Formats: sequence, structure tokens, C-alpha cells
Amino acid sequence: MNTNIISIKYEDDFCPRTFNGREYSYYTNKILNIGDLVEAPTKYGTKIAKVTRINVPENEIINIKPYMKTITRKINRNRYINLYEIQEDAA
Repeated sequence: MNTNIISIKYEDDFCPRTFNGREYSYYTNKILNIGDLVEAPTKYGTKIAKVTRINVPENEIINIKPYMKTITRKINRNRYINLYEIQEDAA
């Protein structure tokens, strides 16, 4: 079943362009694939993150649903990885 819920991993603060650590769930209004890069809103501002799962079942996020935020911006992965530039990806 398709949902608009994804899981992401944030970019590592100490090792740029690597994405480790735990997964966080977000809503999205974009069509995304595993491996896409996005700007994820956090309580400290936005962070670059990598999509690790798509179509996450709602029953997996039932406890955090009221706190979830929405990802609205997909960034160009190649431009970011190769040139370290943030450019919105035209979808």
C-alpha cells in the first residue's frame, strides 16, 4: 500500500555526505525513491537527509504521528554529493 510516509537518516555532522544513525519518519508531498536526498525540518532548522524507506505503514508511526513534520523539498543528489551545493531537484 502506498503512503506518503517516509523514513530518512540525517547527514552526519562530523563526516559530511554520509548518512548514518537512526531513522526518522516524515510525511512528504513529493514523489521520492530510496536514496534521494531531501531537506528535512527539525527543531533546530533544516538538515540534509537521505531517504531510507518509502511507503512506511501508518501502524509503525502511530505513537509519533502528532509530532511528525512534512518534507517539501527534494535536492539534486549528484550536485550535492559532487559539488556540495544544495539545489532543488525539479520533479
